[in-house]
Parts: sequence; structure tokens; C-alpha cells
Amino acid sequence: MPNTQLHLIQLQKALIPVTKMVIKFGLQCHEFKDNIEIAYIQAAKEILKEENRSVTNQAIAVKTGIDRRKVAEYIQKVGNKKGYNKMDLVVLALQKCKAGGQKSLSSARLSQIIDSIYGQHIRAKAIITELIHAEMITPDKSRYRITDALHQKLSLQAELADEVDVTTMRLFETFYKKMFGESGDFLTQKTLQSSQIPPRKQAQVQQELKQQLMAFQETVEKIFKQHAANVPKGTYPKIGLSQFQFTENS
Repeated sequence: MPNTQLHLIQLQKALIPVTKMVIKFGLQCHEFKDNIEIAYIQAAKEILKEENRSVTNQAIAVKTGIDRRKVAEYIQKVGNKKGYNKMDLVVLALQKCKAGGQKSLSSARLSQIIDSIYGQHIRAKAIITELIHAEMITPDKSRYRITDALHQKLSLQAELADEVDVTTMRLFETFYKKMFGESGDFLTQKTLQSSQIPPRKQAQVQQELKQQLMAFQETVEKIFKQHAANVPKGTYPKIGLSQFQFTENS
């Protein structure tokens, strides 16, 4: 298998945990794609600066494959605050209703709010199901009661956003440095794999690898406990590692 194709497979598998976090954050695929394009543009700008080349829309377009007009559009938005995604807007609308004394909404009113935000691209019933699952609303006869947990949603999403930023940075920095042979002080990643395991033995090998990884996790946790200071969490910058077990059959 060519190295480029192998790197792409590794990258796709590495993106799964990040994508799961992004989904929990409430970002849909097209919104994630928009953010990835912005990241590509920013990365291209930094690479051009490192190469002592002029940072122009045309140069960024060549580096990224993104249309030059779209690059120009993103560049103009630099410095603007990130907008809320659609689910955030639904939460904000519900917060506004509750703050105005509306502790419950009829099915028709809730659907109207959702349709005004999603533009009927997604059925309101599906969004209502998500809101119920997140315990932000509760069915109450023919109405939906807005729960007290609603106000926690946006603060939780902010925390998840920070976690997505950190995890994505770790994955891509590690992948980039190893792919292009650039060394980091404490960043390391190595993929150990074999294409010589017969299918009849692959389940056994996967189970043994899982056991080894679990044992290694316990060792890492002991190291953390051994060196951790008696201070609140978040006091110091995070250090650690991420593990990925994979098979081309999964």
C-alpha cells in the first residue's frame, strides 16, 4: 500500500474520536467542514510565512485547493467572533422563552422556533428528540416543559469546544510532525502494524492488544498520580498521550 494512502487511512481513524466530540458539541458535518476550511487557510498562511513567501489569497488557494474567492471571503472575516451553530440558536431561543416567563411551549410553537432556525432542512421532530435526550425539555401532556438544566448547555458546549481544540491540535501536530519527519520536544507517535496476521487469528490478536493497552493505561495513571501535585485540576498545562487500536476490517 502506498505511503500516502496509508497515511490517509491512519488520519481517518485518528479523526473518529475528534468527530465524536464535535458531534457531542452540536456541530453538524457541514459546519465542521467550514471550520476545517478555515483551519486549512490559517495553516497555509503560517506555512507561507515559514517559507518566507508572500501570503496572498492566490498562494493560499494553491496550497489548500480552496477557491481563491472563498479564501478572500474567509480572510475578510478574520477577527470576527465565531457564530453559534443552529442547535446553540435553538437553546438560546428556549432560554429567551424561559426568561420571559414561558416555562413550557406547545408542540406547534416549539416546531415553529426550530423551523425558523433550521429552515426546515431537518425535521423539527428530530431536533425535539435531541432536546429531550439532552434533558433540556421534557414532554408534559401536549406541551414541552423547559428544564432547569437548559442554562448549563452553552457552558458545557464551551468546555467541549476547548477540548475539541486541544485534542485536534494534539492529533494533527503529532500526525504532521511524524509524516514530514519534523521532531518535537515531547511529541511522539509510532504506528505498529502487521499485514501478516491470518484472519483466523486476528480476533485473538486484537484481544491481546486490548489487554496490553489496558495494562499500559494503568501504568500511565500510576505515573500521573506519582508526580501530581495537590492542586486543583486545570492548574497546569495538560500532558499525556492518546491510544488508538485499529484494524482495516473495522
